[in-house]
Amino acid sequence: MRPHWFRRRVRHEGWRPLVIGTRCALAALGSVEVSRYFGLHYPIYALVAAIMVTEYHGEETRKQSTTRFLGNSIGIISGGVLSSCLGGQAWVIGLVTFFMVLFCYYFGLALAAKYSAFVAALTVMDHSDKPWLYGRDRIIETLIGIGFAVLMSLIIPVPKAKKVVTEMTE
Repeated sequence: MRPHWFRRRVRHEGWRPLVIGTRCALAALGSVEVSRYFGLHYPIYALVAAIMVTEYHGEETRKQSTTRFLGNSIGIISGGVLSSCLGGQAWVIGLVTFFMVLFCYYFGLALAAKYSAFVAALTVMDHSDKPWLYGRDRIIETLIGIGFAVLMSLIIPVPKAKKVVTEMTE
C-alpha cells in the first residue's frame, strides 16, 4: 500500500514526473555511453547537459538547449582567450566571470549569462594549459547531451489530456 502523501502527489502532478524522469534517465544514459565510446575526456558534461535541458514540453527543451549551447560556446571562447593571454590566476577567474555576465546581459543573452560565466571560469581555473582542447571536448560533449535530450523529447511525447464530457441535465 502506498503512503497517502504519494497518492496525493501523483494525482496532483499527473504524468509530469514520469515523463521528465524517463527522458532524463534515457538521455543521460545515451549521452554518457556515446561520449565514452568516442573517448571524450569529460562525459560528465554530456550527462549534465542532457539532464539540465530536459523539460516536460519539447519546445522548452529546445529553448533550454539553445541557451545552454550559447552559454557554453561564449564561455569557452572568452575563457580560452583570457587564459591564453593572462594565465590561470585567481584574478583572471574573477575577471572572466564578471565580464561574461556583463557581456551576456548587454547583448540580450541574460539566460546564458550564468552558463557562460561558469564555463569561462572553469576553463581559466582548471584548463588554462590547454583551453582550446578542453573547449573542443566540452562543446562536443554538450552537443551530445543536448542531442539526446531533444531526441528523447521527440520520442517520448507528453500524454494527451483526457477530454472531459459533461452532461447537461434539463
